[in-house]
Amino acid sequence: MGQAFLILIFLAWPYVLSAADFADFLQDKNPRVVASDKAATAFFLKTFGPSLELSGGLLQHGRTPPPLPKELRQHLSPFVTNLATWHLTRDLLTALAQGKTTLIQTILEQQQRQIEWLKQAQPDLPDLLALIKTIAQLQPPAPSTQPLSSYDAIFTQFLHEQYPDWTGTPDSWLTLAQTQGVTGVRKRLGDSWERLPAQDSRHEKPPESDPAPSINLFLRQSFLPIATAHVKAGLLQLQVRNEQQAWTTWQAIQTWSNDRKNKQGLRRLCGTWQWLIHNHQNHGDHKTVMVYPPPSQYHRMDPQPATIRVQGDTVYIRWEFPRGIVQEESLLLSEKDQLLSGTFVNNLGPNGNITGRRIKPCREIGG
Repeated sequence: MGQAFLILIFLAWPYVLSAADFADFLQDKNPRVVASDKAATAFFLKTFGPSLELSGGLLQHGRTPPPLPKELRQHLSPFVTNLATWHLTRDLLTALAQGKTTLIQTILEQQQRQIEWLKQAQPDLPDLLALIKTIAQLQPPAPSTQPLSSYDAIFTQFLHEQYPDWTGTPDSWLTLAQTQGVTGVRKRLGDSWERLPAQDSRHEKPPESDPAPSINLFLRQSFLPIATAHVKAGLLQLQVRNEQQAWTTWQAIQTWSNDRKNKQGLRRLCGTWQWLIHNHQNHGDHKTVMVYPPPSQYHRMDPQPATIRVQGDTVYIRWEFPRGIVQEESLLLSEKDQLLSGTFVNNLGPNGNITGRRIKPCREIGG
């Protein structure tokens, strides 16, 4: 097998998911039933473990598997938390965009246990969900075909004057909706109607008039559009943040998995090898002995490879020597890991074949 083809095999591993494709990757992996850290870990191992090859040596150890390594375990629940929040915010944004308030209420009810779990890790979530719930429950009936009363606009103007702030203050409309819900908003509207002046310079308030048309008009034209725009912005921000955090965590998990697989591969390379190097430039042969220690002892090698990766039977080694000399070796393990063969190339031009035979088994280095 040619050296260039071997390098292509190596560079194609590990498969690195791009950030641009990450949202598509998350689409069909919804942990909707996950509502605890323990369940999150189980979901991750079942859903992503096979693709990360975590089953080998981690999950298949009889009835009582060993504890997960801390370097892996610390990432699993946070990743699933981000994933669950990403799906929740996406579903709510879709329901808001479609104006399906019954769907919003269904989501909040069916995922109540998960939402309580997510709130512990998502400080922005409680206020957003409280506002969404208020929006869903405050939907007024369809507007009447009767012409608007002149006092409807006066009532709206009165509300804007009495409560000018929408966010940022304890008395603002959205704070009220988040803290007191539908009851608080409707009470303010009802109390405001009662405090509305009986007449102004232009109009007189009809005696015992029904406040519902004026209240519903304010909800349709002012409160609900502003509250919905605010909650959409908050949900979108939360979704983007969780996608970014999930992406960062996924990279850390993938790095851990790849390093683990590489260490497993390096154990196959461990031992003393007799190398025969053939240089195509001068057709000369050179014999040398190469000693590869266990992965934990690679810092003792002198010289030490700048990069050494083992994936399956493919071995890639990069050496960086003084005076800017770089050599890359692409090799294959065969004959039950007793033979190592392939090609090398360096930046001085020489290239050729390498054939190595294991002459001593792996030996742990003391100290």
